[in-house]
Amino acid sequence: MKILIAVLVISVLGNIFGLYVFYKFQKKSEYVDMLEQKLKQKDAALKSVNDMLPKKMVFLHHSVGRNWLNDGLREELMSKGIAVQSITYGDDIGEETDMNNWVPKFEKNLDQIFNFGYNDPSSQHDIIMFKSCFPNSDIVGAGAKTGNPYQAEKTVSNFHAVFDSLKAVFSAHPEKQFIYVTSPPLHKLKTNSENASRAREFSNWISNDFVKRYKEETGFDNFIVFNLFDVLANDQNVLKENYSDREGDSHPNLIANQAASKAFMSFLSEHNL
Repeated sequence: MKILIAVLVISVLGNIFGLYVFYKFQKKSEYVDMLEQKLKQKDAALKSVNDMLPKKMVFLHHSVGRNWLNDGLREELMSKGIAVQSITYGDDIGEETDMNNWVPKFEKNLDQIFNFGYNDPSSQHDIIMFKSCFPNSDIVGAGAKTGNPYQAEKTVSNFHAVFDSLKAVFSAHPEKQFIYVTSPPLHKLKTNSENASRAREFSNWISNDFVKRYKEETGFDNFIVFNLFDVLANDQNVLKENYSDREGDSHPNLIANQAASKAFMSFLSEHNL
């Protein structure tokens, strides 16, 4: 009899303990569920705040880029929620923007480019835009079969080699959006038909063939091209006559910059930027 009573007591105590454990587990599960909901709400709130903050763009350029920004592009970008800073003349990494400068610049100064204008190393630009000025549209020849990205001679093969080399830089940072802006066309008095034709050829190649190949080979779409050359050039591949204010001056004027801004904002919308 005593043994039976002992078994019953142990059984009852076991049931009570089991119920207690189950109760605590349920409470703990409810608490975990509550925490998960709170975290989801926090993530949603942070995303909402981040969506309201401007995207940060850095633009590497010289005089044409400066005029373009000052003639309305900066305001257009801000209206779209993109805050832009310039790397240009006078900056340590802004002095050289010819085609043969891009590979060493990106290889050696990438962190400076990402962080330009910020004291906090964790603050970085989302969009990296870069452009060579109009002298780079004076392409003197097709060049050797294998181009050299470090060579100053302006040939089609050297220009191709620049971007074949930069592909590794861009694909190593899929979190960044890289935008290359093709060099503007030259004034008709500053080039010849052969060189201007090669400038058109390269602008079309980088805008179409290379962008497609980059995506196929890397699996990323974080490199795109805005074909400024095509916006500003006439069918002779030189700067449209009404886009220059002075004879022989290849700097696009206000009318040209306004046309470029309109095209560029449409370009950003096409790419969901």
